[in-house]
Amino acid sequence: MHSDIDYWFSGNGHNLATICDQCPQIRAKLDFLQCANKRFDFFVKSSLSIHPTKRVLLDVLHRIMLVQTMSEIRSICVYCGSQPGNDPAYEETARALGKSIAQNNIRLVFGGGTQGLMGAVADAVLKADGLVTGIIPEFLQTREAGNGYDLVFDELIVTEDMHTRKHTMFEKSGAFVALPGGIGTLEEIIEIMTWAQLGRHTRPMVLANIAGFWNPLLELLSHMRSAGFLHTAHLAQPLVVSDPAQIVPTILKAWQSGEVSAGEQDVIEKM
Repeated sequence: MHSDIDYWFSGNGHNLATICDQCPQIRAKLDFLQCANKRFDFFVKSSLSIHPTKRVLLDVLHRIMLVQTMSEIRSICVYCGSQPGNDPAYEETARALGKSIAQNNIRLVFGGGTQGLMGAVADAVLKADGLVTGIIPEFLQTREAGNGYDLVFDELIVTEDMHTRKHTMFEKSGAFVALPGGIGTLEEIIEIMTWAQLGRHTRPMVLANIAGFWNPLLELLSHMRSAGFLHTAHLAQPLVVSDPAQIVPTILKAWQSGEVSAGEQDVIEKM
Protein backbone atom coordinates (compact mmCIF):
# COMPACT_ATOMS: atom_id res chain seq x y z
CA MET A 1 0.00 0.00 0.00
CA HIS A 2 2.79 2.40 0.90
CA SER A 3 5.35 1.15 -1.63
CA ASP A 4 6.99 4.52 -2.35
CA ILE A 5 7.36 5.30 1.34
CA ASP A 6 8.56 1.76 2.07
CA TYR A 7 11.12 2.04 -0.74
CA TRP A 8 12.52 5.24 0.73
CA PHE A 9 12.86 3.70 4.18
CA SER A 10 14.44 0.51 2.85
CA GLY A 11 16.97 2.56 0.96
CA ASN A 12 17.95 4.27 4.18
CA GLY A 13 18.27 1.10 6.22
CA HIS A 14 14.83 1.14 7.88
CA ASN A 15 11.85 -1.17 7.64
CA LEU A 16 8.55 0.72 7.49
CA ALA A 17 6.46 -2.37 8.28
CA THR A 18 8.39 -2.86 11.52
CA ILE A 19 7.94 0.80 12.45
CA CYS A 20 4.19 0.56 11.78
CA ASP A 21 3.95 -2.55 13.95
CA GLN A 22 5.70 -0.71 16.75
CA CYS A 23 3.59 2.41 16.42
CA PRO A 24 -0.09 1.95 15.44
CA GLN A 25 -0.49 5.75 15.24
CA ILE A 26 1.92 5.86 12.32
CA ARG A 27 0.08 3.03 10.56
CA ALA A 28 -3.23 4.85 11.04
CA LYS A 29 -1.89 8.06 9.57
CA LEU A 30 -0.35 6.23 6.62
CA ASP A 31 -3.64 4.48 5.98
CA PHE A 32 -5.33 7.90 6.02
CA LEU A 33 -2.92 9.27 3.45
CA GLN A 34 -3.22 5.98 1.47
CA CYS A 35 -0.10 6.53 -0.62
CA ALA A 36 3.04 8.59 -0.90
CA ASN A 37 2.76 11.94 -2.61
CA LYS A 38 4.82 15.02 -3.25
CA ARG A 39 4.05 16.42 0.19
CA PHE A 40 5.43 13.28 1.82
CA ASP A 41 8.56 13.35 -0.37
CA PHE A 42 9.17 17.00 0.59
CA PHE A 43 8.74 16.45 4.32
CA VAL A 44 10.74 13.21 4.27
CA LYS A 45 13.73 14.80 2.57
CA SER A 46 13.65 17.88 4.79
CA SER A 47 12.82 16.29 8.13
CA LEU A 48 13.63 12.60 8.15
CA SER A 49 16.85 12.14 6.19
CA ILE A 50 18.97 12.77 9.29
CA HIS A 51 16.79 11.47 12.13
CA PRO A 52 14.09 9.08 10.81
CA THR A 53 12.74 8.26 14.26
CA LYS A 54 9.17 7.17 15.00
CA ARG A 55 8.40 10.43 16.79
CA VAL A 56 9.63 12.59 13.93
CA LEU A 57 7.78 10.44 11.38
CA LEU A 58 4.58 10.74 13.40
CA ASP A 59 4.94 14.53 13.51
CA VAL A 60 5.62 14.68 9.77
CA LEU A 61 2.58 12.57 8.93
CA HIS A 62 0.44 14.71 11.24
CA ARG A 63 1.53 17.85 9.39
CA ILE A 64 0.77 16.26 6.03
CA MET A 65 -2.70 15.32 7.26
CA LEU A 66 -3.37 18.87 8.42
CA VAL A 67 -2.30 20.35 5.09
CA GLN A 68 -4.37 17.78 3.18
CA THR A 69 -7.44 18.33 5.37
CA MET A 70 -7.35 22.10 5.06
CA SER A 71 -6.71 21.98 1.31
CA GLU A 72 -10.02 20.14 1.08
CA ILE A 73 -11.76 22.98 2.97
CA ARG A 74 -10.52 25.89 0.88
CA SER A 75 -13.17 28.34 1.95
CA ILE A 76 -13.45 31.38 4.18
CA CYS A 77 -16.39 32.15 6.41
CA VAL A 78 -17.10 35.86 6.72
CA TYR A 79 -19.12 37.22 9.63
CA CYS A 80 -20.36 40.76 9.16
CA GLY A 81 -23.27 43.13 9.60
CA SER A 82 -26.52 43.10 7.67
CA GLN A 83 -26.22 46.91 7.74
CA PRO A 84 -23.54 48.94 5.91
CA GLY A 85 -22.46 50.90 8.99
CA ASN A 86 -21.66 54.60 9.16
CA ASP A 87 -18.11 54.49 7.78
CA PRO A 88 -17.75 53.95 3.99
CA ALA A 89 -14.52 52.07 4.75
CA TYR A 90 -16.56 49.15 6.04
CA GLU A 91 -18.26 48.44 2.73
CA GLU A 92 -15.06 49.15 0.82
CA THR A 93 -13.35 46.50 2.92
CA ALA A 94 -16.16 44.00 2.39
CA ARG A 95 -15.89 44.43 -1.37
CA ALA A 96 -12.10 44.26 -1.39
CA LEU A 97 -12.23 41.09 0.69
CA GLY A 98 -14.84 39.49 -1.57
CA LYS A 99 -12.80 40.23 -4.67
CA SER A 100 -9.64 38.86 -3.05
CA ILE A 101 -11.43 35.66 -1.99
CA ALA A 102 -12.60 35.05 -5.56
CA GLN A 103 -9.24 35.88 -7.13
CA ASN A 104 -7.55 33.32 -4.91
CA ASN A 105 -10.04 30.59 -5.92
CA ILE A 106 -11.50 30.40 -2.43
CA ARG A 107 -15.17 29.86 -1.71
CA LEU A 108 -17.06 32.39 0.39
CA VAL A 109 -19.22 30.97 3.17
CA PHE A 110 -21.49 33.52 4.81
CA GLY A 111 -24.87 34.08 6.41
CA GLY A 112 -26.84 34.31 3.17
CA GLY A 113 -28.04 37.90 3.58
CA THR A 114 -28.18 40.32 0.65
CA GLN A 115 -28.15 43.56 2.61
CA GLY A 116 -25.41 45.63 4.20
CA LEU A 117 -21.89 44.25 4.42
CA MET A 118 -23.19 40.71 3.94
CA GLY A 119 -24.60 41.63 0.56
CA ALA A 120 -21.52 43.65 -0.38
CA VAL A 121 -18.99 40.88 0.24
CA ALA A 122 -21.11 38.29 -1.61
CA ASP A 123 -21.74 40.67 -4.50
CA ALA A 124 -18.01 41.29 -4.85
CA VAL A 125 -17.25 37.57 -4.93
CA LEU A 126 -19.89 36.92 -7.59
CA LYS A 127 -18.76 39.85 -9.73
CA ALA A 128 -15.26 38.35 -9.70
CA ASP A 129 -16.68 34.97 -10.83
CA GLY A 130 -16.19 33.39 -7.43
CA LEU A 131 -18.17 30.76 -5.55
CA VAL A 132 -20.60 31.60 -2.74
CA THR A 133 -22.32 29.45 -0.17
CA GLY A 134 -25.10 31.24 1.65
CA ILE A 135 -26.40 29.66 4.86
CA ILE A 136 -29.49 31.18 6.38
CA PRO A 137 -32.19 30.04 8.82
CA GLU A 138 -35.68 29.91 7.41
CA PHE A 139 -37.09 32.63 9.67
CA LEU A 140 -34.45 35.15 8.48
CA GLN A 141 -34.93 34.68 4.75
CA THR A 142 -37.31 37.59 4.37
CA ARG A 143 -35.51 39.85 6.84
CA GLU A 144 -31.90 39.41 5.68
CA ALA A 145 -32.19 38.01 2.16
CA GLY A 146 -34.83 40.38 0.83
CA ASN A 147 -34.63 44.01 -0.35
CA GLY A 148 -30.86 43.86 -0.79
CA TYR A 149 -28.52 43.11 -3.66
CA ASP A 150 -29.99 40.92 -6.39
CA LEU A 151 -27.75 37.91 -5.80
CA VAL A 152 -27.87 34.31 -6.97
CA PHE A 153 -25.54 31.96 -5.07
CA ASP A 154 -24.33 28.68 -6.52
CA GLU A 155 -25.16 27.11 -3.15
CA LEU A 156 -27.90 28.23 -0.77
CA ILE A 157 -28.57 26.25 2.40
CA VAL A 158 -31.70 27.00 4.43
CA THR A 159 -31.52 25.71 8.00
CA GLU A 160 -34.20 25.17 10.61
CA ASP A 161 -32.58 27.40 13.22
CA MET A 162 -29.58 29.55 14.14
CA HIS A 163 -27.79 26.71 15.89
CA THR A 164 -27.80 24.55 12.77
CA ARG A 165 -26.74 27.53 10.69
CA LYS A 166 -23.65 28.16 12.84
CA HIS A 167 -22.60 24.51 12.82
CA THR A 168 -23.02 24.28 9.06
CA MET A 169 -20.95 27.40 8.54
CA PHE A 170 -18.24 25.93 10.75
CA GLU A 171 -18.23 22.60 8.94
CA LYS A 172 -17.87 24.22 5.53
CA SER A 173 -15.15 26.72 6.44
CA GLY A 174 -11.38 26.57 6.66
CA ALA A 175 -10.98 30.03 8.19
CA PHE A 176 -13.08 32.76 9.76
CA VAL A 177 -13.08 36.52 9.26
CA ALA A 178 -15.05 39.03 11.31
CA LEU A 179 -15.74 42.30 9.53
CA PRO A 180 -17.47 45.13 11.40
CA GLY A 181 -20.94 44.17 12.51
CA GLY A 182 -23.39 44.07 15.40
CA ILE A 183 -24.25 41.69 18.21
CA GLY A 184 -24.76 38.74 15.86
CA THR A 185 -21.31 39.19 14.30
CA LEU A 186 -19.72 39.51 17.74
CA GLU A 187 -21.48 36.39 19.02
CA GLU A 188 -20.42 34.34 16.01
CA ILE A 189 -16.70 35.13 16.15
CA ILE A 190 -16.63 34.78 19.94
CA GLU A 191 -18.12 31.30 19.66
CA ILE A 192 -15.46 30.31 17.14
CA MET A 193 -12.80 31.70 19.49
CA THR A 194 -14.35 29.73 22.35
CA TRP A 195 -14.15 26.48 20.39
CA ALA A 196 -10.49 27.28 19.64
CA GLN A 197 -9.78 27.95 23.33
CA LEU A 198 -11.30 24.57 24.16
CA GLY A 199 -8.92 22.98 21.67
CA ARG A 200 -11.60 21.94 19.20
CA HIS A 201 -10.00 23.55 16.14
CA THR A 202 -6.98 25.59 15.09
CA ARG A 203 -8.41 27.20 11.98
CA PRO A 204 -7.35 30.80 11.33
CA MET A 205 -9.56 33.46 12.94
CA VAL A 206 -9.17 37.01 11.69
CA LEU A 207 -10.49 40.25 13.11
CA ALA A 208 -10.62 42.79 10.27
CA ASN A 209 -9.83 45.76 12.45
CA ILE A 210 -10.98 48.43 10.02
CA ALA A 211 -10.61 51.94 11.43
CA GLY A 212 -10.00 50.35 14.83
CA PHE A 213 -13.48 48.82 14.93
CA TRP A 214 -12.42 45.82 17.03
CA ASN A 215 -10.17 47.76 19.44
CA PRO A 216 -12.75 47.65 22.28
CA LEU A 217 -12.98 43.86 21.95
CA LEU A 218 -9.19 43.53 21.95
CA GLU A 219 -9.04 45.68 25.08
CA LEU A 220 -11.67 43.47 26.73
CA LEU A 221 -9.75 40.31 25.86
CA SER A 222 -6.60 41.87 27.29
CA HIS A 223 -8.51 42.74 30.47
CA MET A 224 -9.84 39.16 30.74
CA ARG A 225 -6.31 37.85 30.31
CA SER A 226 -4.79 40.11 32.94
CA ALA A 227 -7.65 39.28 35.32
CA GLY A 228 -6.80 35.59 35.02
CA PHE A 229 -9.86 34.34 33.17
CA LEU A 230 -8.30 33.33 29.85
CA HIS A 231 -6.45 30.23 31.03
CA THR A 232 -5.51 29.24 27.46
CA ALA A 233 -5.52 32.67 25.86
CA HIS A 234 -2.99 31.69 23.20
CA LEU A 235 -5.50 29.24 21.71
CA ALA A 236 -8.20 31.88 21.36
CA GLN A 237 -5.92 34.59 20.00
CA PRO A 238 -7.32 35.95 16.71
CA LEU A 239 -5.17 37.34 13.94
CA VAL A 240 -5.70 41.10 13.83
CA VAL A 241 -5.45 42.62 10.35
CA SER A 242 -6.07 46.30 9.65
CA ASP A 243 -5.23 46.30 5.94
CA PRO A 244 -8.03 44.72 3.86
CA ALA A 245 -5.51 43.64 1.23
CA GLN A 246 -3.70 41.48 3.79
CA ILE A 247 -6.68 39.47 5.08
CA VAL A 248 -6.57 36.66 2.52
CA PRO A 249 -2.73 36.51 2.37
CA THR A 250 -2.69 36.17 6.16
CA ILE A 251 -5.07 33.20 5.96
CA LEU A 252 -3.14 31.60 3.10
CA LYS A 253 0.05 31.85 5.14
CA ALA A 254 -1.66 30.15 8.09
CA TRP A 255 -2.97 27.37 5.84
CA GLN A 256 0.45 26.81 4.28
CA SER A 257 2.11 26.57 7.68
CA GLY A 258 0.35 23.26 8.33
CA GLU A 259 -0.51 24.36 11.88
CA VAL A 260 -4.27 24.22 11.41
CA SER A 261 -6.83 21.47 11.85
CA ALA A 262 -10.52 20.93 11.35
CA GLY A 263 -11.04 19.86 14.94
CA GLU A 264 -12.88 16.97 16.56
CA GLN A 265 -16.23 16.94 14.77
CA ASP A 266 -17.89 14.53 17.18
CA VAL A 267 -17.20 16.97 19.99
CA ILE A 268 -18.20 20.01 17.94
CA GLU A 269 -21.57 18.43 17.18
CA LYS A 270 -22.32 18.19 20.90
CA MET A 271 -21.75 21.90 21.48
